[in-house]
Amino acid sequence: MKTLNGIVFLETKDVRESLKIGNQTCLALFHKKDFPAKKIGKSWLVMEESFKNYFRNIETTNE
Repeated sequence: MKTLNGIVFLETKDVRESLKIGNQTCLALFHKKDFPAKKIGKSWLVMEESFKNYFRNIETTNE
């Protein structure tokens, strides 16, 4: 986890731990066009709030 100006960003390792998925699955998620991640240098980051909203929207869509 990284914080910049009060905004919390999750790294791939945080997402893997949170979702209990492997590295390949995590990277596939980060490469999806609709997943709100950005590559900064060599690191992939996603804002914590965007990560939560992404999965809220999936739950709503699948109901």
